[in-house]
Amino acid sequence: MNVFGEVKKPLTLNFDQLRRFAGRSVRTVMECSGSDATYFEYFKGEGERPSRTKEAMILSASEWTGVPLAVVLNEAGLTRKSHFVRAEGSDQGVPATAVPGTKPFYYDKGLPIEKGLHPDTILAWAQNGQLLEHLHGAPVRLLVPGWSGNWSVKWLTKLEVMEHEPDCWYHYQFYYYGNSPDDPNKELITTIGVKSIVTQPNDDTETLSPGIHMIRGYAWSGAGAIDRVDVSVDGGETWHSANIEQPRDRFMWVRWSYRWDAGRKGKYMLMSRATDEVGRVQSHQPRYNYMRKNFSAIVGYPVAVA
Repeated sequence: MNVFGEVKKPLTLNFDQLRRFAGRSVRTVMECSGSDATYFEYFKGEGERPSRTKEAMILSASEWTGVPLAVVLNEAGLTRKSHFVRAEGSDQGVPATAVPGTKPFYYDKGLPIEKGLHPDTILAWAQNGQLLEHLHGAPVRLLVPGWSGNWSVKWLTKLEVMEHEPDCWYHYQFYYYGNSPDDPNKELITTIGVKSIVTQPNDDTETLSPGIHMIRGYAWSGAGAIDRVDVSVDGGETWHSANIEQPRDRFMWVRWSYRWDAGRKGKYMLMSRATDEVGRVQSHQPRYNYMRKNFSAIVGYPVAVA
């Protein structure tokens, strides 16, 4: 891996040399910004509610081990012009949505130096105590906790420190907020929204018997640890505080539960609403955007007590 650009001492580090730096482990959710794209159509009344099982299959939560990116950057020596870190992986190609005639290029992302210097932004070589597999970016990948998964560049080969934001194709051609491809006010997608999901009762449960039932689920946020989860059984008319279970890691999802006394027969709409430690509250309406990215709105799940 090469470290060069706006640094005092360019570096070339092989795998063994990188592992000689002091290590750090981070537990975090990894989520693609397009993982819930079909929910945008659902909220517009253009389709059925997507399966929560499929949603869970495109999320992951792991412990990652590596060296803080800040340690390597400080070893190279930053300058007054060190404002961005362009991370490049070894995967090369042409995106299907690229302009015809586009030449193959390597996947890259330009990380602001402030995020690059966060102690939990690491160059990861292990996942859950085992060396990375090729599928997950071996031998080394960038890990950017709290931000959409596209920032965590796999198969890392280069770190170019730059004065200005690099012109990375995936910045404003794919992973952005905007109303159209020509929107002059495109906004780069970074932080994962504040989110929660009901996992019990699941999608296969249409009817419950009267009595005490536990409503369970997960909640997570890219901006801060989950501080509160509320549950509604009447479609958002009233809300009740849920129990947040331990542990509560900064970038990890938390498990939550609510004891529901479902003594009256009828139809119910279950919802959960998360709040993170910086005050962000899960919204009732998604932030619509042309690329259908970063869905984080409250979703209702119908169930009958009979």
